[in-house]
Amino acid sequence: MKHISEEAWSDSVRGVGSASAKREIADHLASGCPDCVAARDIWAKVFLIAGNESSLTPPDYAVRMAKLALPAGASTPSPWSLATLVFDSLSQPLTAGVRSGATDTRQMMFEAEGTMVDFVLDTGRESGTVSLIGQVVDRNGTKVAPRRVAVILWTESGQPMAETSANEFGEFQLEFAPQDRLRVSVEIAGHKSIRIPPINLNGPDAIRSVT
Repeated sequence: MKHISEEAWSDSVRGVGSASAKREIADHLASGCPDCVAARDIWAKVFLIAGNESSLTPPDYAVRMAKLALPAGASTPSPWSLATLVFDSLSQPLTAGVRSGATDTRQMMFEAEGTMVDFVLDTGRESGTVSLIGQVVDRNGTKVAPRRVAVILWTESGQPMAETSANEFGEFQLEFAPQDRLRVSVEIAGHKSIRIPPINLNGPDAIRSVT
């Protein structure tokens, strides 16, 4: 007895194939062939699993976090470098005569293996949003271009809030809603990945080690 081929089963469970092929399969199954009945059940399960595969796909932000955290390839590894805070304007004393005045601007500078990330956080009183304007440069002040530089803002739970690319001078800008313990990552294509420790927008005790 001739059994149904694997190719024919693949077409059958997907509902494709010629009318004559479908009729041949139906007649063969009606004859009671146990091997082909078992094969049909297996292929039906394969089709069901494949149909549900999209529901098992991890969310985009999880895939992105995994890609950023892992080396880009065996030949060009790109591990994380945790940046160190080297300047925070909130830790600096105010000039005499303006101590009672409040400021909505905060400048911070980080360093990681010869790369400097300098940015200014500015809270808009009317809009309620925070503007992050910064620049990524080498320690000696030279620009990192022509390397592509991506700057990504993350929540503490690892969900992206905003993303942008730096221009040829390493300059970038982002706007977002205020939120404590935000993370900034700087991805320099083919070179290195820099992680900024969590930032608390409410005070100078914001910089904490990444756990």
